[in-house]
Amino acid sequence: MSANSVATARLSAGHERVLPSRRRALPLVGGIIIAALFSLLMILNLLPLVWGMLTSLKAEPDLFRFPPVIFDFAPTLDNYKRVIESGFLGNMQASLIYCVITVVSALALALPAAYAFDRFNFPFRQPLFLLIVASIPLSLGAAALLIPNYLYFTKLGLTNAWFTLPLIYTAHQLPMAIWIIKGTLEGIPKELDEAAIADGASHFGILRHIILPLSRPALGAAGVLVFVGSWNEFVASSVMVDSPALRPIQPAIYNFIGFFGREWGPLTASAMLAIIPILITFALLGRLIVSGLTKGSVKG
Repeated sequence: MSANSVATARLSAGHERVLPSRRRALPLVGGIIIAALFSLLMILNLLPLVWGMLTSLKAEPDLFRFPPVIFDFAPTLDNYKRVIESGFLGNMQASLIYCVITVVSALALALPAAYAFDRFNFPFRQPLFLLIVASIPLSLGAAALLIPNYLYFTKLGLTNAWFTLPLIYTAHQLPMAIWIIKGTLEGIPKELDEAAIADGASHFGILRHIILPLSRPALGAAGVLVFVGSWNEFVASSVMVDSPALRPIQPAIYNFIGFFGREWGPLTASAMLAIIPILITFALLGRLIVSGLTKGSVKG
């Protein structure tokens, strides 16, 4: 073997030793970059929360000091005391009742609707489902329907009642719940239905004993999103009811934005109290959003 051949073989062997190490290094660098980006995103999302928490613990003189103080102040609970004395906990209770009723009614309607859209063939099936999907943004743009809804509810005598807001919330959140649950049902084999029908089961029995247990992740994901969407709704809740006893939490927070300016202490204190149920919900059920939304991604 010539000297050039030996040199070429050595260089090739050297490259074979270097390339695997580079292949191992590239995923490591990519992982570090992704971790850094997620850390930055987490910090940017937590900054408003930390600022609001610190502001809610400041006395009024500390709120307007210049330059602003971050940690150099004497914490006080006077803002929380004022918020609680204003009846804010009653507004939280009303919002919880509204949201629970909305979640139960939305899921009770969405599951059979999604089952019908996925398992049965009927006239205008596809256009109707496309209409439902197109209605999902209504939960975000509820202001566009505020005046028609108010006129209809007033004519029917349905305003300013305990069921007014759950009806509105359910109508807004139902399309999203149907869409999420149908995606999961598409991944449940239809052979299970056929086997159950062969054994004498009815469609209601299939829905109860087969579809319901297998679609629990999707029901959990839809329930969490329906709860959050109903809890954060402001436009309809500020117009459709005007009784203080029926007022939910979002208009109650807005009450601390007075005619002569914002009351930053009580405003941030009420906002901190308002996010507690959301944090608890995501801490306990947040994993259901990922599992429920990806359950139907692989069919079979």
